[in-house]
Amino acid sequence: MFSDDSASELIRNAVLGDRGALAQLLFDHHDVLQRHIVRRLAATRPGVVAADDILQQTYVRAARGITTFEGNAAGFRGWLTTIATNLIRDAHRRQRRERDARSHRAEPQFSSDDDSMAQLVDRLTGDVTPPAGRVERRESILRMRTAIAELTPEHREVIQRYYLLDQSLQEISAAMGRTKEAVRGLCYRARKDLREIMGGSSLFFSN
Repeated sequence: MFSDDSASELIRNAVLGDRGALAQLLFDHHDVLQRHIVRRLAATRPGVVAADDILQQTYVRAARGITTFEGNAAGFRGWLTTIATNLIRDAHRRQRRERDARSHRAEPQFSSDDDSMAQLVDRLTGDVTPPAGRVERRESILRMRTAIAELTPEHREVIQRYYLLDQSLQEISAAMGRTKEAVRGLCYRARKDLREIMGGSSLFFSN
């Protein structure tokens, strides 16, 4: 085990840019740092990230920031463990963001109630179909349901979000991880595909 005097000398040299001194410091702290990382991962959420990955990332950050380090041997150990703790916290945050993103990308479901769908069609087309035309419109609604199901997952999602859930381009952009212009293009291509599938009954999406 290294003494405080030798550690202080290594720290001074490492801060001045001596890479060999830094390597020796990291080697000397390896076991202590690894145990700290393993304990932190076990106490939070095991399996989020490997201990070896956190250890390697800690070394990289230490190498980048060593010239700004100010402190003694005990402070150096605390500095390393703080870097590792922050990396573990960052890994947890990334996992939560990825989980939330997957949740947002989950395909939205619209109501299976025909009356609700009819109201949506009315809103999309400004349709004021007289009672005599209600049966024909209901048949068109059924055809539309079938056609939507035949779209690609991405086109189906944008149709459902924009027309059936009334989400804005900005909301869809955030949910799908695309730019507003990309979403606008998806809407156009999805409408085009829907018209081709439905033929003349796709007037709902002509706007």
